[in-house]
Amino acid sequence: MMEAVLKDKQKKKKSKSYSLEKLEQRAGLLFATPALIGFLLFVLIPMICVFLLSLFKVDLMSNTFEFKQFTYYEKMLHDSDFWKSVRNTLVYMVIYVPLTLVLGLGMALILNSKMRARGVVRTFFIIPYITTYVATLVVWNVFLHPTEGPVNTLLMSLGVNNPPQYMVDVDWALPMLAIIGSWKDVGYHCILFLAALQGVSKDYYEASSIDGANRFQRFKHITFPLISPTSFFLLLITMIGGLQAFYQMALLTKGGPAFSTTTMTYHIYRSAFEYYNFSYASAVGMFLFLLTLVFIMINWFAQKKWVFYQ
Repeated sequence: MMEAVLKDKQKKKKSKSYSLEKLEQRAGLLFATPALIGFLLFVLIPMICVFLLSLFKVDLMSNTFEFKQFTYYEKMLHDSDFWKSVRNTLVYMVIYVPLTLVLGLGMALILNSKMRARGVVRTFFIIPYITTYVATLVVWNVFLHPTEGPVNTLLMSLGVNNPPQYMVDVDWALPMLAIIGSWKDVGYHCILFLAALQGVSKDYYEASSIDGANRFQRFKHITFPLISPTSFFLLLITMIGGLQAFYQMALLTKGGPAFSTTTMTYHIYRSAFEYYNFSYASAVGMFLFLLTLVFIMINWFAQKKWVFYQ
């Protein structure tokens, strides 16, 4: 009799826990529904449409579609301008990503130390990020003017006879755009790094100082491992931002001089809205998506070796 009662109680407990689990799953699905709908409408469906568009020849005059299979992908792979845009994008990313991360972390370390007017300094660091891209690039265009800009005027006053021409120089244009992009975004990275640093317990530092660890050792063995999840997140979004660089090229250089600042996104823009070759632009867009996915996957697997979750 007692065994039957115990079994009955266990069944009731299991049914209650099961029903509670189902309620939690339904509640989670309910809260996730708006995000899932947004992803479906603004990411997944447009991506499918872009892929389908890359397989068809579109004639806007006659409003006709002709199935071309993978013709535009073959054209893309044999297009020298496309490979130049890939090279420019990777060069931009190689400069932009480490510069933004290192400066953001360095600024955060400075703000995390005891200093006067820390709130004011923090405000100055975040101002470039909240300023519109157009206003920012107009100011930089004035500063870097080859003859009348204050940067070259200062250099010439210091005895530099032939200062760099920046935006009209093939060798200088792309690195300068990467520096401008880093300057624009470094405030956001600084704020997130600072939040991560302030979440590190001081007990670790006190224990390490007793053991005789210096600043570099504390940073290497305590600070960086504990802020590594934030570092990983910022690395991913910075790499994605570097691969999708567009505003500087569109507003300052128009892809020039001599195609030296035409990134993949600007190449897509010109192909679609200047040459009206939407199918070719869609093929390049799919390649950019796959390239971004490859970088994300590489970092996702590599993070197991250096990211530590508490």
